[in-house]
Amino acid sequence: MWRSVSRRAPRPGAGRRRLLAGALALGTVLSGLLPGTAAASNSTIDPFDAVDQFIGTRLDTSQNKGNSAYGDTYPGATVPFGMVQSSPTTYRTSDGDQKGGYEYTADRIRGFGMTRLSGTGCEGRFGAFDFPVLPYTGDLPGGALPTSPATRITDYYLPFSHTAEKAEPGYYSVRTDNDVKTELTASTRAAVSRYDFPGRAGSTLLIDVAGSNNRIFDSHVTIEGNTVSGWVDAASICDVGGHYRAYFSTTFDKPIRSFGTWQGGTVTPGSATAQGTDTKHGVGAYLVFDKGAKVTAKSGLSYVSVAGAALNRDTEVGSSGFDKVRGQAAKTWRNALKTVTVDGGGREERVKFYTALYHALLHPNVFEDVDGRWTGYDGEIHRVARGHHQYVTFSGWDTYRGQAQLVALLFPKVGDDINQSIVDMVRQTGSWPNWPHLNQSQQKMSGDSLQSLLASVDAFGSTHYDRAAALASMVATQSLPATATKRAAGYQYFSTGFIENRRGNSATSTTLEYAIDDFGIAQLAGRLGDRDAYRTFMARAQNWQNVFDSQTRQIRPRGRTGFDQGFNLGERGDQFDQATGYQYGWLVPQNVGTLIEKRGGVAKTTAELDEHTKNLDAGVYNVTGAYLSNQPSFSMPYVYNWLGRPDRTADVLRRATTEMYDTSPSGLPGNDDLGSLSAWYVWANLGVYPSIYGTANLVISAPMFEHIKVKSAGTGRTITIAADGVAHGRPYVDGLKVNGHRTSRSWVGEDFARKGGTLKFTMTRTPGSWGTGAGDVPPSYTDGSDDRNNIGTTPAGRGNLGSLDLSDNSLSREQLAAAGATPGARLPLGDTGAVFTWPDAAPGEPDNWIPHGQRIDLHNAPATAISFLGLATNGPSQGTAVVEYTDGSSRQVPVQFTDWTPGTAYQFGNTPLITTNGRNNVSGGSDSAQAKVFATVPTALDPAKRVASVVLPQGTDRGVMHIFDVTLTTR
Repeated sequence: MWRSVSRRAPRPGAGRRRLLAGALALGTVLSGLLPGTAAASNSTIDPFDAVDQFIGTRLDTSQNKGNSAYGDTYPGATVPFGMVQSSPTTYRTSDGDQKGGYEYTADRIRGFGMTRLSGTGCEGRFGAFDFPVLPYTGDLPGGALPTSPATRITDYYLPFSHTAEKAEPGYYSVRTDNDVKTELTASTRAAVSRYDFPGRAGSTLLIDVAGSNNRIFDSHVTIEGNTVSGWVDAASICDVGGHYRAYFSTTFDKPIRSFGTWQGGTVTPGSATAQGTDTKHGVGAYLVFDKGAKVTAKSGLSYVSVAGAALNRDTEVGSSGFDKVRGQAAKTWRNALKTVTVDGGGREERVKFYTALYHALLHPNVFEDVDGRWTGYDGEIHRVARGHHQYVTFSGWDTYRGQAQLVALLFPKVGDDINQSIVDMVRQTGSWPNWPHLNQSQQKMSGDSLQSLLASVDAFGSTHYDRAAALASMVATQSLPATATKRAAGYQYFSTGFIENRRGNSATSTTLEYAIDDFGIAQLAGRLGDRDAYRTFMARAQNWQNVFDSQTRQIRPRGRTGFDQGFNLGERGDQFDQATGYQYGWLVPQNVGTLIEKRGGVAKTTAELDEHTKNLDAGVYNVTGAYLSNQPSFSMPYVYNWLGRPDRTADVLRRATTEMYDTSPSGLPGNDDLGSLSAWYVWANLGVYPSIYGTANLVISAPMFEHIKVKSAGTGRTITIAADGVAHGRPYVDGLKVNGHRTSRSWVGEDFARKGGTLKFTMTRTPGSWGTGAGDVPPSYTDGSDDRNNIGTTPAGRGNLGSLDLSDNSLSREQLAAAGATPGARLPLGDTGAVFTWPDAAPGEPDNWIPHGQRIDLHNAPATAISFLGLATNGPSQGTAVVEYTDGSSRQVPVQFTDWTPGTAYQFGNTPLITTNGRNNVSGGSDSAQAKVFATVPTALDPAKRVASVVLPQGTDRGVMHIFDVTLTTR
């Protein structure tokens, strides 16, 4: 049933470069976005007007799914992929909760900051929110603030009501209860804010320089004339990893009549400078204007210097007023949103769709100043190539599952620069961080997902970057001796092909994630013609099979003595990252067909998936259902396509988009994680999804709008989708023409995404036969499935080039050679006529099979018996192989091995064919243990038949089996 691929409710109150001076620096970010690039929709609501920034801002406390039922989005002013996110952040007086972001049930604003991350977890430690500003109307006794914000910052928080807010792309405003109207807009690197103070009230602005969300390490502020500037050292997202330095420079269009600073608990009127150490809110400045003033502030942001911040402001904003900047931001958003035009559907569907598209285009972010300079991960100043951008902040674990692909499809030049930015990061750090924030190398979540992300962006056609360097760094860092990788348990994974359960730290799901990452590396290698790297990483892309238990037919934790069949697959955490084993059990996007086969075939797997999708958002607490508000479940609905039931894919997606998403402030069902949930929603509505991560294949469900046009900015690539009747009770695909040619396949190949084309659907009221044939299912990538997958032999002093037993021990290649087992050596088994060939593998290359059903070609040979060469670690170990005859018949044969350090106690009639004295270990030393490699007793075969192949055991009873060779004899 699969194709094997081988290269061989409405919100209350909704209402890289130097540019010409005065320009808003948005054109190069969104190259090709010119007014009128897309046809107008027939709907009554324009894409720009359909965006509701308040969707996702409320935590739904009625749900306890594991992760917060909270989009953690924000209303504020930014432009697509902008450096600046000028936005409010909130505080709730009833319990002091501030979330670290904007939360809809809060009743006070704790400032208007310049930076923000959209949708992240780490509640209360979201990061960013640098340089918040608070308008204050109270008295200043003796010219000083009544209390230092460092002592009691809550005194200055601003009560507000949602009915007094307004937000649209590139703009936010609120009239707080002190009757100050605050308006925010932004260019790429600058925030422009307008504060309209009431009547004869005091008009003071507080700049909380040390007010960032996370820990503060140092800060500085200076007032000079009508300019305030400074910097802060703050901890990055989740308050882990390093800390970044951000700079600002702000000018005001009204005279500053008096000013002062605070430092710690001391407020000093007339002071023009202050500097602190690590005190939160410990340093800031206050500026006093004429009573009732209407003040416009223009603030540049930089991660290079104060001078860079000033240059960014002056270049992008210059003499432009607030309204002009707002208009340009709106124009940019209109063009960005019109890269996807949809017709059909009601107002609510369009609001959800375009709000999701808006959220999907907020990250990653431009990082270089207008002169091209940026501070690297190495702390040095670099300059990006003219005409390009340096992008930062990648939520790898989240965004490799669709958000990065959407950006690459809509903005190919952004995709080019994303990949080059990642290559630059790797050059500077020497490895692959998996969740870098700004220029801080960080490890968060499991997997090494930026490799898959880069490969996917490349697959979608964003290939104008140093591709050779990208692949070279992947091969160099993701190989033994694992000294340059940041993969947790990388040495064990590279050596043995899985991470044992005793390590915890989401060991089992991390194995699955690493296999996906390796698949991405292999696909990039294949596109670049590197056959060796392709073979190596495709073999590792099949490592998911090492944690598939053939007895229970489930992915489950595996240890050195076998699978933990008593493990509760409904449990989150120790073995599965932010998900259960039931949810991760579907995450083999690179080889779904083999997964289905191993689970018991189409009928059994369909029934299991039907049961799994009864609850689409079950959470992680001892449940068997799905968790579509979190990333590991994203590709799960599309498994139905491999089962020949694309209609059920469409059913699940329609249920999810209607049951889980709405237009209320809690309308995002989980953390948006830099736009990943939103991008998934966009793909679900388009009716196609890049579910084979690392490729540009698009798996088809059913469009949710009747007419869709996707136009890649700056190129001629256009995808046109027509699904007449889908909005009128015809939700199922009954036929499809791709570029005018009829097809029953439920997927389109990579060229379609790269070049564009047309999809014309025939829709029907009830499921039909479209996409149900054996040849209709999407591809499964099986290359490497039968390759050796363990590195069990190492040179003296280089035990870090392999591991046989999960305790970091390996067979010595020198000891093996002394016993006659040199690479390619022939090893006879007494007078049985059986002769083994020792693997001709170089150091660091796989030399044996840990069995999971690999098929070994035996070349249609005549035989009277079969024997296996191998051993068990933490054994003994037994399994059953299947000999396949050329006439289509088969025979089961036992495969049984003694532990490799048995003394003189051999089991199963094993014959010790090789004996070594001393094993190598990962530290470079060796022990004195005598180790043995065994031959099994030859098992009789039918002499009248020829042997086509042997399928190694699908699993073993205990220990870890290692097979070095298989041989036949005619005696």
